Amino acid sequence: MIDAHRIARARLAARAMLREFGVEAPEHIELEAMAASRGAEIIESLVPLSSSARLIRVGNRAAITLSATLVNEGARRFSIAHELGHLVLGHEESVTSLCELRPPGKDAPLEAEANAFATELLMPESLLRRRCEVSPVDLEIARGIARDFRVSLLAAARRFVELTSERCALAYTSGGVVRWTVQSATFTPFFASGRRVDPGTLAHDAVRGRVDDRAQDVPASSWLDMSDDGGNEIVEHAVSIPEVDAVASLLWIPESRAVALRCFE
Repeated sequence: MIDAHRIARARLAARAMLREFGVEAPEHIELEAMAASRGAEIIESLVPLSSSARLIRVGNRAAITLSATLVNEGARRFSIAHELGHLVLGHEESVTSLCELRPPGKDAPLEAEANAFATELLMPESLLRRRCEVSPVDLEIARGIARDFRVSLLAAARRFVELTSERCALAYTSGGVVRWTVQSATFTPFFASGRRVDPGTLAHDAVRGRVDDRAQDVPASSWLDMSDDGGNEIVEHAVSIPEVDAVASLLWIPESRAVALRCFE
């Protein structure tokens, strides 16, 4: 079970490191220097590993070894920040860990803490909060975050949803099923994972290569658990993630549609 207090502690630890290094802009987040300050050397493996990255401790020294398969910059940076989180948080039990953005709520407790540390370190709330207060909502916002903070689009979209006050959610689908979802604090909780991808969604079209790369209106009931949407629509912006045969959909309920969709109940 994920402990909210320990997650908060992980975020505070990341913020302390950001202050220590005087981070005031994305380009100030120098992971190699941060790791070195904690006695950790970053090693590029010449061969694939069983996980994206490994943290090995020997006395007061440590090594963060990155798998040869880890070529995407965003994934590489998240892996380093994740393993640095294990080190900073004193996770003695964690010697080898898999570094990736797993389905929300599915992480082991130590992995969830390391992910929280990495997310705050790479995409600080202090630098992103105001940027996430924007309307209309689409994936171009996440693309800008991914570019400026050198993270993956999926990680940037999740962070946007976490920080924005807009009614939005991120749905990750593969194999015709919604595998996981993340919702903003204001998104009404009648939206769950495990459902089949509805033919009325852009995610359904994206799998078949038929979706435009733009936000579009879709029937509310194609995503939300409601028997009758009254003809109301929500906004979806979907993008394919071909390397894992999946689709990420950013969903948004504009303020003008909130009452009709019973978002205040």
